[in-house]
Amino acid sequence: MTGTVFSDSLFVENVHIINKTNFKGTITNNLGKFMLPVKVGDTLLISHINFEVQKLVISVTDSLIAKISVNLYAKTHTLNEISLKKRRSIFYVDPQIMPKSMVNATTLKLPYAKVVPKKNDAITNFSLTSASVNLDNLLNFFNGNAKKAKELKREKLKDIRLDKIRSQFTDYFFIHQLKIKKRYINQFLNYCLNSGIIRQFNNGNNIQLTKLLISESKTFPHKQIDVDTLLSKH
Repeated sequence: MTGTVFSDSLFVENVHIINKTNFKGTITNNLGKFMLPVKVGDTLLISHINFEVQKLVISVTDSLIAKISVNLYAKTHTLNEISLKKRRSIFYVDPQIMPKSMVNATTLKLPYAKVVPKKNDAITNFSLTSASVNLDNLLNFFNGNAKKAKELKREKLKDIRLDKIRSQFTDYFFIHQLKIKKRYINQFLNYCLNSGIIRQFNNGNNIQLTKLLISESKTFPHKQIDVDTLLSKH
């Protein structure tokens, strides 16, 4: 016997059809069709993960026609109800267990209960008998020095890149092509920083770098010089 399995007029493939009488089975193809040996009175179990299971008993009419059509109904999945609640801190205090009015210096009205201790920025504290180290202030001290070291390293790398740009284009280019006096070349390169010349240099985009230098040279104040912006020598 052959048959076709569909749902809402669409063919369903990979449907399992098992003859519970002789324990033979098959699955439908991409057109929902299958073929299975049956006889009158056999029970077919038709199942698919997305559809309700159906049982079909082969009648005399089915046996004579030797062709059946099966319509499957979509399976409905019902999930249990859940409630989403705000995550609580590990320091959360349940008011039913611990009331809000707790015994402390303020509720007992002790002297100096509301006094805020003065922050001590000293790294070490000395007394007549011992010495102690404030770890928070010590860490802040080292973090501050580390930040300064990073800034100095970043400035040094910037100066190295600008020096390489000057070497690559040569002073002749800046003096004769861009009309910048030799003593102003370093200042001009610093003037161009915001236009992204270092990024273009790092990417090897020499054409775009040249365009940026030419463009910035048109607005560069040739006769002004700021000693602080000159390349630092290391």
